Parts: sequence; C-alpha cells; structure tokens
Amino acid sequence: MASILGRFHSNAWVFPIDKFAEWDLRNVLQRQIGSSWDFSRMDWDRACSVTDNFLKIILKELQNQAQKNFEGLVIHSDFIRQASARQGLKIGRPDEFDVLVPFEIEGLRLKEVRLTDISDQYLPGQIRLRVENVEQIERYPSLESAGVFEMNSGTCLVNTRALQEQVFKSLMDKAVHEENLKYLDLEKLCAMKSIPYITETYIYTYMFTRGSRPPTIDLRVQDNVEGTINVDFVPALILSQETIKIPGNVLSFIDTPIMFERYGLMKWVNKENTNIDEEDMNFILRNCSSSYERFMFDLCEGNEERSYIRTACRVMKALVKQLKTRPNQAAVLLSSYHLKTIAMYCILLLTVPSKLTSHSAPLNGVREALGYFLAFLELVLEKECLPDFFLGNEYLDRIFPGSYFSKIRIKYNLFDKEDHAKVQAAKFGFQEMITILRGCFDIGNLNARVIHFFSEKTLRI
Repeated sequence: MASILGRFHSNAWVFPIDKFAEWDLRNVLQRQIGSSWDFSRMDWDRACSVTDNFLKIILKELQNQAQKNFEGLVIHSDFIRQASARQGLKIGRPDEFDVLVPFEIEGLRLKEVRLTDISDQYLPGQIRLRVENVEQIERYPSLESAGVFEMNSGTCLVNTRALQEQVFKSLMDKAVHEENLKYLDLEKLCAMKSIPYITETYIYTYMFTRGSRPPTIDLRVQDNVEGTINVDFVPALILSQETIKIPGNVLSFIDTPIMFERYGLMKWVNKENTNIDEEDMNFILRNCSSSYERFMFDLCEGNEERSYIRTACRVMKALVKQLKTRPNQAAVLLSSYHLKTIAMYCILLLTVPSKLTSHSAPLNGVREALGYFLAFLELVLEKECLPDFFLGNEYLDRIFPGSYFSKIRIKYNLFDKEDHAKVQAAKFGFQEMITILRGCFDIGNLNARVIHFFSEKTLRI
C-alpha cells in the first residue's frame, strides 16, 4: 500500500515519460508539429539539482531575513514543487520551475471572508482574510508598519498588496543581495588566486535577479554550469489541511484517505478587473488548488488511459508553443494552464467510472486521447468558455468527495481574465491545429455522451 500511495505524497520533480500505444506516432507528431518536446534525462537531473540547491540557499536566507525584520512571520523550511515540472508535463528545455513557499503569521487568528463584486455576486476562488484577534496586532509592529493590517468598513483585514510588496519583496531583495555578495566575493577570490571559476569546487554558486508578477516573485538564476534558470517563487499563506477519502474506483485500489493542503496566494486586482469594488482591491487572496492539481496528474502514474491523456497534453503544449510563433489566434490565447485544465476534464470524464464511461471502451492510445482533447478544445473555443476545474465542477465529488472545492457551486470562466478580443478570435486558429495534426488523432469512436456532457453541462456557466 505504501508504494502505491507514495507518489501522492511525493514532493519531487517528475521527469516526463510519454506513453504511446501506437508505433512511430511520436516521430510523426514531432515531424508534423515541427519540433521535439523532449530533453535528456541528464539535462533534467542536472537542472533539477541546480534548482533545488539554489532554492535551499535562497529559502534559508529568506528565513534569516524574516526572523530579523518581521516579528511573527514564519517561513517554512521546505518549498512545494508544483506546475508542469512536478506534474510530468514539462516540454522543451528544463529551465523553468515553479514552487510554493508556505508561510504563516504565528499567533494571528484569521478568518476567510467571501468576496463579492460590485453587483454583490459571489466570486468563487477568491477570498479576503479578517483578523479575529485584533488586540494581538501590537505583537507584529513591523508587519503593522508595512501596512499589512488595515481597517476596512470597521473590519481589520490583511492587506495582501502590502504583504507582497512591502514584506516579501523586501525580504527577497535582502536575501538576493546577501547571496549575490557571496557570489561576488567568491569571484574576486578566484581571480586573485588564479583559480578557474567554473570548477567542481564552485559548482553551486549562483547570481540572482528578482522580478515580480503578483502573486509570483520571479527569480532568474545565473548558474556557473547550467546557465540561466527561471523560477516562479510564490509565497503561499497556509489556510487549511483536509483529509479526503479518495474512492477506490479512482485509485484502482481501496478507498484511501489522503491529505491535501490549501493555500492563499496574494493576488490583488489589476487594472483589467473592472467588476471588483475599489475598496476590496488590495485585500484579495486566491484559493490555491495546487495540491489537488498535483494529485490529478499523479493519477496518471501506472494507469494507461490517463498516461495517454497526459501524453496528449504534452503534444498539445508543444503544438501551441510552436504555433505562437506564427502567430496563431488559438495559440496566442491558450496557456499551459488552459491545456492542463482540459486534460484534467479528460481524466475525470473518461477514466473515473460513472454513467458516462459505462457505455464506452477504454482509451486505446494517444491517437484517441488527442481526439477527445481536440473535441473538448473546439467546444471551449466556440463557446468562449473554459471553467476552472476546481470551481463549480459537478463531477468533482467523484474524485474529491466532501472536499472544500467540491462544495463550491459557482463556476469561474478562466477566459474572463483574458483580453476579450483574443478570446473571440481564438476559434479561428483551431483549424490550423487540426491541419497540422491530421492523421494523428481519432474521432471515429468518441463517446457522444461524454462530448455532450462536456458541451452542455461542464461548459454551461
């Protein structure tokens, strides 16, 4: 049992391994797309090792700076690997990684408050945090001075903009400065002693630069062996943990309790969000479903059908990346997260036993998985709608029964935050995708009930 469940508790990067049932389909796809999405295991292992090492260095310095500068701010000792490099979906070069960095404000009692827009409509997946023990704020003078606690209509709320801009950016700048000083000191030492700089002795020496795209702090690291590696470093406020009994028919095992963490990401509103009251704009956190997303792709390990879907997702990522250079209208709109969302719907609707799947044969390969993927994508582009997988999903209970996210009944269209003209134009780029992939996908045996459900139920907002 331990070996079966071990992958669901893993916090390791996952090397992508494609699963094809069809002889030579990979080569045909790479030829027709015009590029390969693969990289060597050696390059992967080296990039992961370098990334882990410099993240440990910067995280330790970040903890030191937090202890010196902000009372009560506790940054946890490990980072949570996430996104494509953790989900076995990386394509191209292994030079981009994503991590969550859990933190808490020790001793502060916070209560989640639902967020509504200017029409008093509930905004799923977004919250504010109310300070319950306001009398304790004097214990955090540095955080208070930075503007983290702010009265709003008689309620003390956490100002997430201040927490990101005045606290975490400041800490990261101090940490980056300290580490860069060490880099420069070592460089001078090497020069003085005529020591070749790129040697095994100094293989883990880095030069850092910092950018910001809330809730992400961008780290660009210049390594003396691997070159430049980009890391999306996301501070994540710990909100809760829940244990969910995953049904046995999902795991092909027995009903099994698995623990999931939920985090709040500091995502205040930018100028494109016109439906939020200005008074709320600096207090917004986004409910992060990262641990649940990791689980969705961990379900692919050891399962042929789901492995075909994950492989199809990598194929589509490679196609979209190649088409962005045209530019193709669909590729300009579609992000990696959009494609992964469609893949998660495929996993749910095609491989989790239900009335929908009872009338169809198992997926027989990547060709058929691509057929479903393209059928779903065409509907998404036509309807200009792609609901967040974890918000308002009618079938989410089939994998995560009783979970926090399964109780959210309101859907959220991921395209709502995109430029409307791009969303409208995207459908006109779909045919080029079909042309490029011609002969590599199969739509002849698709389950019409699944397609109809996705069209009429899933995409209805």
